[in-house]
Amino acid sequence: MAKLVHNVQKKQHRERSQKSSRAKYGLLEKKKDYRLRAADYHKKQAALKALKEKAKSHNPDEYYHAMTKKRTDDKGILISDRDSEVLSVDQAKLLKTQDINYIRTMRLHESNKIKRLQDGKLFEGSGKHTVFVDSTKSKESFKPEEYFNTDKSLVENRQNRLRLDQLQSNSGLINLSNFEANEKDKLDEKKLKSFKQLQRAIAKEKELHQVEDIMSRNIEKMKKGDKKKIVDVNGKTYFKWKTQRKR
Repeated sequence: MAKLVHNVQKKQHRERSQKSSRAKYGLLEKKKDYRLRAADYHKKQAALKALKEKAKSHNPDEYYHAMTKKRTDDKGILISDRDSEVLSVDQAKLLKTQDINYIRTMRLHESNKIKRLQDGKLFEGSGKHTVFVDSTKSKESFKPEEYFNTDKSLVENRQNRLRLDQLQSNSGLINLSNFEANEKDKLDEKKLKSFKQLQRAIAKEKELHQVEDIMSRNIEKMKKGDKKKIVDVNGKTYFKWKTQRKR
C-alpha cells in the first residue's frame, strides 16, 4: 500500500516580536539567539577544559630546547625576553612617516573645524539694511515698521525680526521685552558655546602642529648625508645638510 504524504506546506509558527513599549527592558531573546549563545558558551567551556587538562598534565621539569636560553627570577618564574628585533633605518623612517601622516590628518581636521566655526553665523558682525525708494517724497514718508510689517521695537533687529502676524497670539500681542531678553540669552549662550569650541580647536591644532614639526625634523635627521647642527639666538635647533651634486 502506498504511503500517503501530506505535501501541503505547514504553517510556520514564528515567535512574536517584542513590543515597542517593552524595548526599554532590552532585546527580547529568541530561540535561535539562545541556541547560538549556548553553542558559543559550550565551545569556550570545552576549550578551557582542554587547556586546564593540558596544564595539569604538564611536567615542568621536562626538557625542551628553549630552556637553555631561558632565565628565571628569585621565585622561579620565567622571565620573558622582549622582542629585541632591531629595525633598519628605512623601516624606522617608514613607521615615523605613518605616524606623522596620522598627526597631519588630525591637524587638518582641526583646521577645518576652526574654519567652520569662524565662518558660522554666530560670529557675524553688525551690518545695515538699505531700502531704496523712488523719490525724496517717498523717503520722507517712509515708515520702516510698515515696510517690514513688524513692531517699532523690532525694526532695528537684523535677525529674528518677527512680523505682526507672528506676534499675534490668543491673548493679543506677546510681551516684546521678555521675548527679546529670552532670544538674546539664547543667542549669547550659543555664541559662548561656539567660542569655547573654537578655543579648544585652536589649542589642539597648535599642539598638533608642534608635534608634526618635531616629527618632521626627526625624519629629516634620519636622512643620509653630512649635516651640521645650528642653534639660533632664540635657542631653536636647526640642521643644515651639506650640498651634494646630483647626477
